[in-house]
Amino acid sequence: MQIVSVIGMIVGVVVLIYLTFKGLNGFVASLIGSIIVIITSGLPFWGTLTGSYAASLGSTFGSYLFLFTIGSAYSELMKKSGAAESIANFLFGFLGVKATVAGTLIITFLLAYGGVNAFIIIFAVYPVAVPMFRKANVSKLLMPAIFLYGAVVLNVVTPGAPSMLCITLSEKLGVTTFAAPTMAIVILVLAFGFGILYFTWAANSLRARGIGFVASESDAELIAGSTGGKELPPIHMAILPYVVIVVLKLALANAMSASDGICTAMGAGIIVLILTNYKYLKGHIVQDFVNGWLSSINPLLLTAALMGFAAVVNICPGFEYFMKFAMLMADKMNPYISAVIVTNVFSGITGASLSGTQIFCSTMADQFMALGTVNAQALYKVVGMAAMGMDTLPHCPTFVMEAQVCGVTTKESYPYVMVMTVITPIVLALVAAGMAIVGLI
Repeated sequence: MQIVSVIGMIVGVVVLIYLTFKGLNGFVASLIGSIIVIITSGLPFWGTLTGSYAASLGSTFGSYLFLFTIGSAYSELMKKSGAAESIANFLFGFLGVKATVAGTLIITFLLAYGGVNAFIIIFAVYPVAVPMFRKANVSKLLMPAIFLYGAVVLNVVTPGAPSMLCITLSEKLGVTTFAAPTMAIVILVLAFGFGILYFTWAANSLRARGIGFVASESDAELIAGSTGGKELPPIHMAILPYVVIVVLKLALANAMSASDGICTAMGAGIIVLILTNYKYLKGHIVQDFVNGWLSSINPLLLTAALMGFAAVVNICPGFEYFMKFAMLMADKMNPYISAVIVTNVFSGITGASLSGTQIFCSTMADQFMALGTVNAQALYKVVGMAAMGMDTLPHCPTFVMEAQVCGVTTKESYPYVMVMTVITPIVLALVAAGMAIVGLI
């Protein structure tokens, strides 16, 4: 039965990835994958669905409800007020056309670190980036990779990031999101430097092959120099909520839990945003807030559903083999290297770095810490980097959405995504593991 369970677990994961890639609702896909695992493992059908699956789904949904909803409401207000676009315009104007690729990466990162959701950032930056990409003749095939790398990879690497991945890890390991500062700064410098070099090289390489900017049908208005004709807030008003959030995150780092600190900072950011940009939100503040709040429910439900699937996998007999294998690696190999491998597998199983992190925290974190040779701060950084590797496979919903917004195909744009959001995070995680091994934390 255990061999059948292992096969069923693998089939369940493959089916989940395939169905999601084909566009099936992630909640439904997670149910189908769970049913395959339940049947092949001989688990009680309804008992497992209403127990492990539903319980994990509900627990995850409740735990992350306010992080998702407050963050999404803030993101929506930043977008509707024009504050995010104002910040992007200012930075592009400061950096110039020659730095189009680097500028897009920096703007994306800064908005993400300021708490703007990755799903929202593209809508704020894309309208401003299109004219710049056209002037510099840079292919839009790079856009999804730039947005993902700046909003996810660089954000998670940075100390104090408001990422839910970082919050989950920090609370489980009993550290702050500013843990392992030396390691974080070194990795951030490497990540930023390599990102700018790679994207600049890729843009020049594509241009040399005759592949430059190609406008999609929806780009005509943007190319003409219009972003909708609306008045935008001045830069000092637009950036003030961002500054408030960053300062509060620092001030509250040791005063309350990471999730409470982020929610408090975001809430304060929303209040400051409304007060300082009331002119640009007048008449639709409540509607924008509600729209932003509600827009987080589907992504949250998808995350919770993936955790429901992970809970089913966690109790199947086949998972015991993987657990034993993982701990054997931790014994035979260095535990930090082992953590990189197992976390990548978890993220690959669920297709989401947050879900992969949650599985590691619930199934492996205590065992790794019990080894007595693992530093919690170092493990926080290593696992955080590793979780962003295998999560960005072609079925990643964020990637699919961003490719659609940019008007490029997933097939043509994915090679750059793979290099920067699959291979690069794994390499950076191994660098972090090496630093942890020599005690450079």
